[in-house]
Amino acid sequence: MRSFRTISLLLLACLWTIVIPGAHAQTSQTQEVDSLTVFIGTGGVMWEYVNEEDTPNLFALSGESSIGNLSVRGTYPAACPADGWLTLGAGERAGDAVADSGRCRILEEPVDGRVPHWDEYVAATESSSYQPILGQLADLTNERSTLAVGPGAALALADENGHVTSYGTLDELPELLDDQELVLIDLGAITEKEQVVFEDTDPRATNDPGTAAFIAPDWDEDRIRSELGELDAELGRVLEIVEEEMPGARIIVASISDYSATATTLQVIMERTGEPGLLTSSTTRRAGLVNNTDLLPTLADGHEGPGMAIQASMGGTAEDNRDAVTEFDTLSQAIKPATGWVFAMWGTFWILTLLATLLLRRRRAVHGAALAVASVPASAVLVNFLPWHESAQSTVVLCVGIALLSTVIGTLALVTGKHGRTIPAAVIATVTLVVYLWPVLVGSPLALNSAFGALPAVGRFYGMNNMMFAIVAAAGLVLAGVIAERVRPRNRAALIIAILGVIIIFIDGSPWHGTDFGGPPILTVAFLFLALLVSGRKLTWLSALGMLLAGVLVAASFLLVDYLRPLEERTHLGDFAQSLLDGTAFDVVWRKAGAMFAQWPLMLVLAVGFLVFLYVWKKKGPALPSLGGYRLWLWVSISIAISLVGGMLLNDSGAIIVLVGGMVAIPLIASVLYFAGHPSSASTTQARELTDPF
Repeated sequence: MRSFRTISLLLLACLWTIVIPGAHAQTSQTQEVDSLTVFIGTGGVMWEYVNEEDTPNLFALSGESSIGNLSVRGTYPAACPADGWLTLGAGERAGDAVADSGRCRILEEPVDGRVPHWDEYVAATESSSYQPILGQLADLTNERSTLAVGPGAALALADENGHVTSYGTLDELPELLDDQELVLIDLGAITEKEQVVFEDTDPRATNDPGTAAFIAPDWDEDRIRSELGELDAELGRVLEIVEEEMPGARIIVASISDYSATATTLQVIMERTGEPGLLTSSTTRRAGLVNNTDLLPTLADGHEGPGMAIQASMGGTAEDNRDAVTEFDTLSQAIKPATGWVFAMWGTFWILTLLATLLLRRRRAVHGAALAVASVPASAVLVNFLPWHESAQSTVVLCVGIALLSTVIGTLALVTGKHGRTIPAAVIATVTLVVYLWPVLVGSPLALNSAFGALPAVGRFYGMNNMMFAIVAAAGLVLAGVIAERVRPRNRAALIIAILGVIIIFIDGSPWHGTDFGGPPILTVAFLFLALLVSGRKLTWLSALGMLLAGVLVAASFLLVDYLRPLEERTHLGDFAQSLLDGTAFDVVWRKAGAMFAQWPLMLVLAVGFLVFLYVWKKKGPALPSLGGYRLWLWVSISIAISLVGGMLLNDSGAIIVLVGGMVAIPLIASVLYFAGHPSSASTTQARELTDPF
C-alpha cells in the first residue's frame, strides 16, 4: 500500500505543477503595420533549394533577416498561386475552385481596374466552409497609399468587387513607388506543372490524394534549381529598386503557394530585420513557423480571421537558423509519405498478432507481440530523438526504428509480468502517457512531429491532435483499470483514478497545453463513469446526467479562460468561443461534421468488423477473453468506448479515433485478461467486491 500512497502523492504533485502553468519568456520584435512595407510574394520556393550558389539573392537576404517556414495550406491539398494571394487578401483560407489535372490557373492582369474571373473566386469562397472575406486587406488599408504590382498582388489588394485602385507591372516598378505606404509585388511562382489559362474545368478535390500518404513527391530538381535561379535574379533586381526608392522600408519575402501539384509543403518566408532571427506567431507557437493566415494581420490592423501578426525572435546565427528551418522542412516532407507505411505496418502486425492469439492461444511470444503492438504509438514518438528524416531511405529507417523500439519496449514490459499480471499493461500505458503528455506539457513538438501527430503544413501547429487524444484516452483508462484492480480500498482507487483523469484532461484541453476542445468533455464523462463504479456507487440517470453536465462545464471553462486572455495569446478555443458569441460557430461545426461523415466507408468497415468480432466471440467462447467474469475490465472497456466513440462524434477525424484508440486498448486489455492467465487470488477477491452498478 505504501507504493500506491507514493503514486497518489506523485499524481497530486504533478497536478499542482500543471495547474499553474509557467510563463515562457520570449524576446520578440514586432514592427508597426502602418510603417512603409513592401511584401514580395512568390511561390514554390522551399528552404532545401536556397543556397549561395543557386539563389544568391535569397541566400544573402536570409543572412540579415528573421526567417521561417510558411504553411500555405488553403482549402485544397496543394495551394495554387491564386490560393496564396486570395488568402493574403482575405485573412482566411481561400482559393480558386478549379484546376486542370493539377495545373494551376495563370493569373491575368486586371482589365479596366478589375481582376479577371473575380466572380468565380467569389463563388468559390461562398461555397467554402471557411467563409473568407475577399477584399478585407483592401478595406483595412483604404486610408493608406497602396500599390499592387503584378496580377497576384492585384488579387490580394482587390476590394470586395474585384477592383484595384493602384496597379502596375514589374517593368513600371521604379516609377510607381513614390509616396507608397504598402506595396505588394507578385514576383511570379514556379509550379510542378506548367500553369495554364483555362475556363471550364472540373472542381478541385478538397482532400489529399491517397498516394500522398505513401509516395514522396518526385520532382525534377534540375528544373527547380533552374527556375529558382531565374526567380532569384528577378528578386535581386526588385530589391535594388525598392532599396533605392523606399530606403528603410520593411521588406517581407514569402513563397505563398506550393510547388507540388498534389500535396502541400512548407515554403520560405523571411523579413529583413538587420540581424538573424526566427519568425513565429501566436497561431503556431513554434519558432521558425508561421501560417498563411498570419500574413494579413502582419500588414494591417483590425482583421477578422484566425491569424495573428508575425513576430521576429532575434538570436542565433544565420547559418544555424537556415539549418533549423531546412531541417524542419525536411522532416515535414519525410513524415507525410512515411505515415501511410507506418499505419500499414502497424495494422499488419496487429492483425498477425490477433491471428496468432486465436491459433496459438497463450504462447508467451504472442503476449510479447501484443505488448509490442500496443507500444507502436509510443515508439513513433521516441524514434524522433533520432535524425531518421535525414536518411535517403527515410521511410524505411522510420518503420524499422519503430518496429525495433516497439519490440524492445514490449519485451521489457513482458519481463515485468513477474511482479503482477497487470504490470505489463500498466508499463505500456504509462510509457505511452508520458511520451505523449510530457511534450505537450513542456511545449515540445516531439509528439506532434510523429506519425500520429499533426503535419504542420496542414494546420495543427501545437497541442493535442485527435489521434494523440485517442491514444492518450485508451492508455489512460487502461492505467486507471490497473489502479482500480490493485489499489484498496475502493474509495482510494477511485480518488487516484479521478486525479489521473484531471491531469490528463487538463493537459489535453487547457489553453496553455493541449488546446483540445472535443477531448476534455468526453474524457470527463469516461473517467467519472469509471471512478463512480470503482467507488461502489450505483449508476443512475441522475448521476449520468451529472457526468454529462460536468463534461460540458469542463469544455466551457477552457473556452471561457482562453476567451478572457489577451487577443494575441488566444488559441482556437478562444476563437471558437468568439464564434459562439457572434453566431458563426455553425460554420466551424458544419466543416468538422462534413470531415467526419466523409469517412463513412471506414465507419461502415469498423461497424461490420465489430459485429463479426461479437459473432466469433460468442462462437469461440473461452478461446477469447471474457469480460463478463471480471466486471472491472468490462467497466474499463465501456469507459474506453465512451471516450473513443464520443471523440469520433465531436472531432473531425471521425472513425480514425476509434480505430487508433482501439488498436492501443485491445492488446493491453488482452494482456491483463487473456495472456496473463486468470486473476490472482487477491484480484479475484477484489473483483467479487465489485457489484453490478446498473
